[in-house]
Amino acid sequence: MSRILVTGATGRLGRLIVERLVAQNRPVRILTRRPETARNLFGAIVQIAAGEFADRYSLDAAIRGVGRLLLLSPISERLAADQIAVANAAEAAGVQRIVKISGSDWTIDPPGVSISGDAHAAVEQHLRRLSIESVSLRPNAWMQVSLANTIKHVLAGNPVTAANLDAGVGYIDARDIADVAVHLLLADRIADRIADADALNLTGPDVRTPRQIASLIATALGRRVTAIEKRPGIGPSDTGFEHRAVAQFATLIAAGRAAVTTDLVASILGRPPRSVEAFVSDYLAAEAALVG
Repeated sequence: MSRILVTGATGRLGRLIVERLVAQNRPVRILTRRPETARNLFGAIVQIAAGEFADRYSLDAAIRGVGRLLLLSPISERLAADQIAVANAAEAAGVQRIVKISGSDWTIDPPGVSISGDAHAAVEQHLRRLSIESVSLRPNAWMQVSLANTIKHVLAGNPVTAANLDAGVGYIDARDIADVAVHLLLADRIADRIADADALNLTGPDVRTPRQIASLIATALGRRVTAIEKRPGIGPSDTGFEHRAVAQFATLIAAGRAAVTTDLVASILGRPPRSVEAFVSDYLAAEAALVG
């Protein structure tokens, strides 16, 4: 197989994707603004192309000889412009397939409820106009982000807090997102059901509310865990794009928009997605190992 280019490789999900590709002996190149960080993470097992999304020269150099592209970048005001620039360079270079990590389905549809979701939607629409085969993954809320943060606060002696204790979330483990992304990058052919979809709404197997999560953590720790409804405060400095995007996520989750599940992970991978219970157990075991 020709080389695979991964953007966003030094982030939480990007690392998981690169590790999986390397484990399968696939040739990987990463495009990064932080080459030293990338070298510390991956050493010599991947090619590192230093560059910027907005610099077409470095984009062209990074994408030369690439067959498939994993398109991922952090929430920012430049997300749409940056990802569209990468996609255009990929088309010009003859890349055969793009797998995009998009926003959660409930941030994109309907439009106008999330500045982050609208940016991802603009990229998805652009990809559909290109001649390259592409598929966009819309993962629901990541366990490794909000759920991990909840457990961390509980371990520090704090209660579980949420704007709506009964608003469920179909959390998905980032390892499952990475497994799906790698499967679609490497597949000889994308199944018709996937190829015909506008985007793939990826979730975990169950919906769990903050109240239920508090109970799960309490059972695992063998002690009481309190759950309290609390509206997130917004300080005077929380006016940047990322802060506003995260505040919108919280509002949508509190309204129950993330309380969905699909069978796509199981359909693609041939196994069920990891559960919240398994994640809580894994997280606490890892914390115990660190303390020990």
